[in-house]
Formats: sequence, C-alpha cells, structure tokens
Amino acid sequence: MDSIAEQQRQAYEDMERLEQAVVDLMLQKLTKHRYRLIREQKISNLLDQIQARSKLITELNLDESGLRAKEIHMMGTGFDSFYAQLDKVRAHHRRNPELSVQPPELDYIKYTRNPEEADEKRRVLEARLRDTTNVENVEIDDTELETFVSEGDMDKLETMFSGDERFGRYVDLNEQHKLYINLKGTSTISYVEYLNVCTRFGDIPVAAKDNLYVEYLRSLAAYFESYFARSMPLFDLPKAQREADEAFEKEWAERKENEMDVELFCEPCQRTFEKETTYKAHMSSRKHQKTVDRLAKSTCAKSESRVDHAKRIARLEHKVQWYVRALGSKLSDTRANVQRRQALTEDERMHELHDVDEIEYSDDADTAHAYNPLNLPLGWDGKPIPFWLYKLHGLSVTFSCEICGNSVYRGRSAYERHFQEPRHASNMRRLGIPNTRQFHGVASISEALELWARVDAEKKAEDVDNDTFEEYEDAEGNVFSKKTYFDLKRQGLI
Repeated sequence: MDSIAEQQRQAYEDMERLEQAVVDLMLQKLTKHRYRLIREQKISNLLDQIQARSKLITELNLDESGLRAKEIHMMGTGFDSFYAQLDKVRAHHRRNPELSVQPPELDYIKYTRNPEEADEKRRVLEARLRDTTNVENVEIDDTELETFVSEGDMDKLETMFSGDERFGRYVDLNEQHKLYINLKGTSTISYVEYLNVCTRFGDIPVAAKDNLYVEYLRSLAAYFESYFARSMPLFDLPKAQREADEAFEKEWAERKENEMDVELFCEPCQRTFEKETTYKAHMSSRKHQKTVDRLAKSTCAKSESRVDHAKRIARLEHKVQWYVRALGSKLSDTRANVQRRQALTEDERMHELHDVDEIEYSDDADTAHAYNPLNLPLGWDGKPIPFWLYKLHGLSVTFSCEICGNSVYRGRSAYERHFQEPRHASNMRRLGIPNTRQFHGVASISEALELWARVDAEKKAEDVDNDTFEEYEDAEGNVFSKKTYFDLKRQGLI
C-alpha cells in the first residue's frame, strides 16, 4: 500500500492530467452531433473524477486517523523508514519480474485526437488497402487512430435515446401527451397542439387539478430531468433545481392566495370544486361521509391541507416551466420537426432513417466552405440555388428599409412582404405612425413622417368640413352652420 504522501501526490498528478484532458476535449472542433454529445459525456465523467480526487485530498489533509502526521514525523527521523520502504518496493518487483509499467500519459493521449480526423484517415487507409496490389505492406494501426470515442460509446448512445429524440436534438413527450388527454377538463388534441399547450397550466380548470394531474406534472418533471442528464451532461441540474425552488418560494410568499381555490377544496376526498353549489352537495353526500368515517377510524391517515395541496401543484408547475425555459428552443424545434415529418412520405421517412448520419448530425459549418463565387443564397439543402432561379425571383436587386434599421432584402417579393411583418409594424408604432396600407412601400423615415403629417392634416380638414357642411335652422328661420348654431344655443341667444 502506498504512503499517504504518495497518495496525495498521485491524486494531484491525476487532477492535472484530468484537467488537461478536459481542455483538450473542449479545444476540438467537432461538426457531428454524436461526437459532440459523447464529448460532453466524457467531460462530465472527467469532472466527476476530478471531484473524487479533490475529495480524497481533502480527507487526507484532515488526517482524522493521525497516520499522515505520524508518517511525516517518521520522514524526519532519518533514512531508516526510507530504506525500509525501498526494500518493500524491491521485494515487490522481485516477486513480479515481468510486471510492465505503462506511462500514465498514454491513457490520456486519446483525448487529444479528433475522431472526425481519425475517421478520415481510416477511410484513406482502407481505400489504399483496397487499391494496392501488395496487401501485406499496408496495415491499419488502430492504436494511432484511437480516440476518446469507442464502439461501446456509440452502442450506448444508440440505446440512450428514443427514435423521436434523435440523439438529444428533440424531446419525446408522447407518454405525457397520453396522460394529458386523459385529465379532467382537457380535450383530445393532437401531439403538435399538445407541444404548444403543454406548459399552459392556467388553461386547465382548477377542479381538474387532482391527484392524476399531480402525477402528470411529476411525469413531465421526471422526463425533463432525465433528458438533461442524457442530452446535456454538462448542465448543472442540482443548481437549476435550487434556483427554481428559491424563485418559487419567493413568488409564493408574494402571491395572494386565490380564495376560491382554497375554500372549495375537500380535504378528506382531495377534490377541488369550481361552484359552491356543487361543493355543498358533495359535503352532504354519502360518499363524502364514508370517506370521513374511514379516515377517522384509521390511525395513520392524514389528509393534506388545502394550502399544501395548492402549493404542491404550484411548485411542480413552476419547476416544469423552469425546465422548459432551460431547454431553450428544444420544444419549438420538436414541434417544427414533427410537422415536417408529417409532410413526408413513407419512402422519404425511410430514406431519412438510412441517411441519418448525413442529415441529422452534419453541422452547418460544413456549408460555409461550399463553392459560391457569386454569393448566391443557400437553398434548403445548404447549397447555393441555381443562377436561373436567382434571376427569376429578382434576387440580384436589393432593397433597404431605413425604418427597419437599414435592413437589406433581396428581391421585390421579400421587400413587399416585410411591410406586413411584426418588425416593420413595431418600428412604425415607435415613430407614432399607424402601419396602414397607404404607408406600404415607404422605407424612409423622413418620407413616412412627411406623409403622416399630410394625412393627419387632411383628416383634420375633413373634420372641419363636416362641422361647416351641416346647416341648422332656428325657430325664426335663420340658417347657421353646425358649429355656430350650437355655440349660440349654449349662450342662450337662440
């Protein structure tokens, strides 16, 4: 057994090598989604090892057993303890003469190799192996191509996600969708519609928030926690849970309790009612009386208070909404992907599954190197569109809009369409101008203000004309304009 000082030295050395391995992994430029996900999992594993070494060093420094202090004292007494330990080491190697010692840095060299570059080298070597006539002279050395990605990691990744999750790119809420449509107060909706309303807990009636609703919320929270662990290994889930709990407690303390939700809650039956008449009828029913009698006879039964019931539901709802915000655009990306797949034919779906590596895991960085000397816009496949299509849509002509911050639009259709978009309408409201049809086509701020001044003046002139256009006659037959007539009448002259 190594000495305590040697254990500390080894732990410090391991920590330095583990930290360097994390840096090497982070510096690698990876374009495939699978490799990025495996890299995050490896980094998470390395960070756990660093924490384990730090914990060991802390325990050794505390020296609760007193062995470390005794060992340090023996080091200062002379060379007797040193030679005693040296004899033990020599005896160990005499008993194991063929024991091979591998340098520890060889275990970490795989973290410096890029798996995509290794795949490219392997493909080149395999092609050379097929083309060469002398097969014996061409061999593939797997040790030089070994990276942090192993076959076991790839197999584990295949079983970690469902088919709809696409290796962590999307979420799979099909099970939660089934629970949702079976709740009270909800209607049968499609999966795409559910992805829009899954976090709108205010749309669900208060009476429907029973124990089944609590189980539904727990299922949502458990899935998101599992999804974070699988697809976002570096996400600090305990920290997010603490922040969510602290934010909830603060909001709950400031929020005024809804009296209707609390008053119309039956503690023995754990049910909430919307109408007072229904609540009174339930309180006088036989079913309620039987439940009360059963709870009174039971010594271990303890009903949940109405405040605790409301707080438990509110806490789960707040936690789920916190998780959804942490996911970012995953939910909207999932909804777009489901809608896209619904428009595919069966052959297109099968083709997508076969070519999943090229479609799902290629990064947008690959398209940046596409040959595009004419600077043509990119199509749906990430490649420049044909030049004839570029000329057909008039994309060679650019239009700028000063109201939208000098944004540039290619083609007349995109330019005309942007006048009805929310961004242009919002900027028009900031100028104090309504975004009506007569202002479409005006992109200059000065021209828009000038046109609005002219339109406003014309409106005011029309209002004045309306006042002078109508004529009124008094009892004596005198004819006055509308404004003059009412002025004289208020003064009592007519």
